[in-house]
Amino acid sequence: MIYQDLYWNAALAYGIGVLGFLIVMWKLSTKLPWRPLGWWLIWLYLCVVLTPWFGTEPEPYVAPMIIVAAFDFLDLGPQSALAMLSGMAKAIIAGTFAIVALTIVMRIRALKQGDTSATEETTMLEPTVEE
Repeated sequence: MIYQDLYWNAALAYGIGVLGFLIVMWKLSTKLPWRPLGWWLIWLYLCVVLTPWFGTEPEPYVAPMIIVAAFDFLDLGPQSALAMLSGMAKAIIAGTFAIVALTIVMRIRALKQGDTSATEETTMLEPTVEE
């Protein structure tokens, strides 16, 4: 029973730390000149610290993949850790594609809005013929 209490206390402390650093990352990402880069950095951070995985030694447990991979690296070697990290890499790649697609859509919308406002400005600047 004491191990379960320690596990939940550690999970709570980890969650508070993740949330605190997420706030710091969010504030720093707002300072970047290009918003999609900030989104990608936050996605990368969340994938690294929150991708869950089941560990088995000494008892079954759930922990962030990076921690389980670190312990597997120490216990079983680099091949086991690299095989495990493929799930996190897939999440990072999927999120990267989603952010790129969102950026392209936002850019196309901005260009379309810029074109319509440019045509409105030119029609307003044309001289009117008063008779």
